Amino acid sequence: MTATGLRPKDPQIEDFVSEFLAAREGGLATYEPGEDSFLMLEALSDLDLQALHVLDMGTGSGILAAYCARRGADVVASDIDINAIKDLELTANRMGRSIKLVACDLFSKIHERFDIVVFNPPYMPSSTIDDRTTDGGKQGTEVISRFLDELTEHLSENGRGMLVVSSMNDPEDLMTRHRDLSFRIVRERPLFFERLYVLEARPEGTSPPTDSRSLNLVSRSDKSSPVHLGQWCGRFVMFLWSDAT
Repeated sequence: MTATGLRPKDPQIEDFVSEFLAAREGGLATYEPGEDSFLMLEALSDLDLQALHVLDMGTGSGILAAYCARRGADVVASDIDINAIKDLELTANRMGRSIKLVACDLFSKIHERFDIVVFNPPYMPSSTIDDRTTDGGKQGTEVISRFLDELTEHLSENGRGMLVVSSMNDPEDLMTRHRDLSFRIVRERPLFFERLYVLEARPEGTSPPTDSRSLNLVSRSDKSSPVHLGQWCGRFVMFLWSDAT
C-alpha cells in the first residue's frame, strides 16, 4: 500500500501499480506515488499510447513514465532531482522498460516535440518554494504557469499537455491567464478539502480529441491559509489510517 493508502480503482492499473512498487523495492524510493499520480494514471488509461512520443515532466516516483512505457509509448522522463532520475533508471531496468532520462528544470534541457507532455506538478499554495515536490508558490501555480508558458513549443502537431491541478489553484483563473491554450477537464476526484483535476491543454485552435470529456470546475473560493492547513491535515490523517491498516 502506498503512503496515502489509496489505490486506483481500475484492476489493470492496480496490477501495474503492484508491479511498479515491487520493482522499486531496495531502490532509493525518492518519492512515493499518491492520489494525484493515480488520477493521472486513470486519465492516461483512456488513451492509445502505442508508439506515441511522451514526456513525463517532473517524473518524481516515475510511475507515470513507467506506465506509458508499458503501454508502448516512446518515453522521455525528466526531473530536477537527480536522485529521482537514478531511482527511475533502476526501476525501469528491473521492469525491462526503456526510458530516456533527463535531469533538468522543466524544459531547460528538453529540445524535442511530443505527442503528450504529462506533468504532475507541485501545486500546494505557498509563500516561498522551499520544498520543490509540493510548494507551488502563490496560488500554487507559479511552477504550473512556467510549464504552460513553454508547453506549445514542445508539442507535435495535434499534441497535448496533461497536468494535475487542485481546486486550491483556482483553475478557472489559471486557464484565463493562458488564453493561448484550450483546456478540457478529463478526470476529477474529491479529496478532503480540495478537488483534483487532470487538465488537458492544447494550443488554441486545435481540435479536441474524442477521448476527452467535459466536467465541471469547482474552484476554491476561500484563499486563506486555513484551507491550506486543512488539506495537509486531511492527508496526514489518511497516512495514519493507511499505516494502521
